[in-house]
Amino acid sequence: MKPSITPRKFRSEHINQASNVNLEEIMTIVSQQRPCVFGITIDDATTVDRDDAIWMIELDNGQFELQVSITDVGALITKDSPIDKEALKRVVTLYHTKPPTPMLPINISTNLGSLEEDEERLAITFFFTIDNKGNIVSFEIKETIFKNLRAFSYEEVENILNNPTPENHDQLLVKIQTIAQILASKRKGKSGILTKDGYIDEDGNLIADNVNTHQLIAEVMILTNTTIANLLAQQKIPALFRTQDVGIKDLNKAIKEMGHCLVPAIYSPCPLQHVGLALDTYCHFTSPLRRFVDLVNHRIIKALIRGVSSPYHRNELQSIADYINDFHCQYKEDKSHHLRMRRKEDIAKKYNQISDNEIKELSTEDFSELLEYFAYRNRLPKILAHVKERVNDLSLKDFYFIWFVAKINDLFYLENIDGISILLIASQIENITVDYDIKYNRKNKTYQAKCSLNGLTTPDFAENVKKMVAKQTSAVMAIWGYVTHGLVKKGNSDASDDSSSQDINKNTVKEENFSALLHQAIEENSLTNDFLKEVEKRIDSLQPKDFYKLWFVARVNRFFEPSIDAVSVLLVRSQLDHVKVKYVIESHPRESGYFSFCYVDGFTTPQPAVNPKKSKAKQQSALAYIKAFLNDELTNNPTLITSEENSPTDSQVTQPSSDTKPIVEKNYVSLIHDFCQINQIDFPEHKYLKIDSFFQCFISLYYKDKVIQSVGYGRSKKDAKQCASHIMIVQHHLDITV
Repeated sequence: MKPSITPRKFRSEHINQASNVNLEEIMTIVSQQRPCVFGITIDDATTVDRDDAIWMIELDNGQFELQVSITDVGALITKDSPIDKEALKRVVTLYHTKPPTPMLPINISTNLGSLEEDEERLAITFFFTIDNKGNIVSFEIKETIFKNLRAFSYEEVENILNNPTPENHDQLLVKIQTIAQILASKRKGKSGILTKDGYIDEDGNLIADNVNTHQLIAEVMILTNTTIANLLAQQKIPALFRTQDVGIKDLNKAIKEMGHCLVPAIYSPCPLQHVGLALDTYCHFTSPLRRFVDLVNHRIIKALIRGVSSPYHRNELQSIADYINDFHCQYKEDKSHHLRMRRKEDIAKKYNQISDNEIKELSTEDFSELLEYFAYRNRLPKILAHVKERVNDLSLKDFYFIWFVAKINDLFYLENIDGISILLIASQIENITVDYDIKYNRKNKTYQAKCSLNGLTTPDFAENVKKMVAKQTSAVMAIWGYVTHGLVKKGNSDASDDSSSQDINKNTVKEENFSALLHQAIEENSLTNDFLKEVEKRIDSLQPKDFYKLWFVARVNRFFEPSIDAVSVLLVRSQLDHVKVKYVIESHPRESGYFSFCYVDGFTTPQPAVNPKKSKAKQQSALAYIKAFLNDELTNNPTLITSEENSPTDSQVTQPSSDTKPIVEKNYVSLIHDFCQINQIDFPEHKYLKIDSFFQCFISLYYKDKVIQSVGYGRSKKDAKQCASHIMIVQHHLDITV
């Protein structure tokens, strides 16, 4: 059976089975065996399928009893019934479709199985006894009858946590939050954590809203899922475990070695570790209305509680796990495509009939979205007046859409246009090859620069006493030539015939060809000392992307000339590696000039760059970041510059902690290549698959008369390749010193 992501309609046999469920009759039968409990639910305001509920009681000895109730949907659906078979085919509820496609018929998913407010439902309840340090003293699992006292929304609970009142429910939520925070602090994972940017869930998704509430619920559910997984593992009972295994048995070592690497989480009947959550074993149990895996694990746990044999054998569980793992791979691709198409539809609906008054009310971000939409539909001239009114708020990418997509011959009169950065964006989106030819005229003591796009350049050169100004001007001239179709082939344009003009780059290989050779050498890990000497000779003609390749791909720790445009190099990195680059530039409190920090994904240099000129301070901080990156000296706790009256003593100056250094990956691709050369075997093969915002890299290597394979993930192909190489080394125990 192949997984199908297409939204499905329930057949009459499914609807009839759901309609025939008599909850009152079942309640009457089990009421003598099940104790009654109560609690509250916390869900999104639009939720119609409530799986889980919580409650807490403060005990006389200072400990707490945390109750977690999960709807007992397994009591309503028998194994291998029509609904059960259909639920396996669907695997999960599809929330990205319109309307959502439930895993179970709505009479069960939003009615009889949902923990609705003021209603009694069948449940499985966990009774955790927890001390004030977050340690689980004991736990008990019972089949119960649950009543929901109140259905809260995330927004309501977030407001309560931020401004609690003496009301009982408010104090209850505050106590549960305290326990949840303690539980979170006891784990060391890279997911299921609260950061300054928001809450990162167990799948690595960033949640920016209602973060405290999300953490509260997530920690309680992680505790429940972990308890189930540990219990099943200890009893050696096969189930559907959620694993993120990297082949290292020691969990602490696995987190240290591989915790930063994107390894896919999968389902398996074997209780392997989950590195992302920093847990020895984990499973899904708390969402049986929307995940088939949870329903399977419910049946296994209920069999354990009742002291009967498990309804699933290992081979059956392996078959289910394989099917669901395949489903999720396809689901990610389908969801990504669906969301892209839906976003296009939403943007079209949002802007297609927009009025002038509505345009004036748009935020800067929304206006950029409108500009892009109109540029691709040849409608940008209609809103050009609005563009000019907002010209000071336009981003570099906005200029790309104006000039390279809409090809509007306007706005070139603006001063200080960063043409170099705009061309960098164009080179990434359209794969345009950008080259600069810069010469120094000794007679005039000026620099003469020409910029070429895909081998076409301007008839005239830009000239200025400052090299960077000449280069920037040549970039803008090239953009204008591109828009007006005024570019010419190289060699047909005028050139300075001053015999004293010194061509900085006199070499047999043309600059654009040398860049291609450089990139190839880096990709093949074949940089030699002679090649690097040639790089040094051509240092003034190298492009930002060349330096990106040297520093961030090949990790070459040299060529830090002050004249290098390090800001543009980091701009290239932000585009290719999807990192966030931020500059913090302020006036120096004790000296004339500015100090600047360059932050990339929150990490920067221990000390700021200082310069009388703001632009140079920015450039120096960018170059300093690159040096610190290569030397593993980055920190998220730099030494700040304060005024003398507010400056701390030497003992108070904040120094970067050794614990705050980010993990800088070794070049595992190179290590495997070296391994292949030493063992005289062929280099590995790599294949890539784009999934949502990530790349998946499949690496295969013929070694010891068999093909070994591994898979890695990353936000770029380069990161995915590094991750896959690292995983191969670990999983297949390659004899490599790392």
